Amino acid sequence: MEIFFELDWSKYGEGVMLEEYQGKYSLVAAVKGKGKGTVFKKWCYPQKDKKPNEKAIPWKITLGDKREAATMLQKILSELAG
Repeated sequence: MEIFFELDWSKYGEGVMLEEYQGKYSLVAAVKGKGKGTVFKKWCYPQKDKKPNEKAIPWKITLGDKREAATMLQKILSELAG
């Protein structure tokens, strides 16, 4: 499952993708391409000993299973709401 939420203020189609992979939910940095509107994940090279690894991984924040992800997002929303 992948659901893309475009940032209203972005001029470049940037946004956040809610992704489910192997029972774990994550928020992934993504961008919507021009033309057909294909969504691309942003990828990064994590560092080890101040040197980038050879393999790129999606730029994401893992939130846990469905229940854990909902709880974490509610905590974040509560902080933003004050």
